[in-house]
Amino acid sequence: MTNQTFIIDNLAFAARGERLEVSLPLTDFPRLSELIESQFAEVGAIKKHADVASANKEGYVNFTLTGEKNVLGQCYLHLALNASLITSCQRCLSPMPLSLALNFHYLVSDVEASPLDDVEASIGDDFDLQEASQEMDVKLLVEDEVILALPIAPVHDNDCAPVTMQSGEKPNPFAALKGLIKS
Repeated sequence: MTNQTFIIDNLAFAARGERLEVSLPLTDFPRLSELIESQFAEVGAIKKHADVASANKEGYVNFTLTGEKNVLGQCYLHLALNASLITSCQRCLSPMPLSLALNFHYLVSDVEASPLDDVEASIGDDFDLQEASQEMDVKLLVEDEVILALPIAPVHDNDCAPVTMQSGEKPNPFAALKGLIKS
């Protein structure tokens, strides 16, 4: 786990048009790592859990944060991230790789809470509103976005569930009671 912190003044970062390009191991994101590993504990894959935990150490999250200031003086942050994770397939309960490629766009604004609805309505769905902060934690933002992007029930693309075939007919459990019916 690296002890690097990525704390920025997001308004100044955007106004100067700065760029931050980082590649971090999955272990640098404790909530995400815990979430991924808890999936394996929930399905009871004890042996698989050890294999996946070692595979997750090789997982990574790459991200690029770019600042921009337009001619109107509005400041924007653009976040592009790629994550390579190992999750648990909810169909067959075996480990499966999951690759995420995500892009986010934020309008950095120091508006008060009361006109917040007006600002969000004016920017539309193209941008999320990011509150201006002199101490914005970029790793926390990246971790939040990856967690929110995780599928609720990840499954393999192909049909991975074992097929169960039944041959013959099952006996009717109430057949013995048939003789007890009196007419």
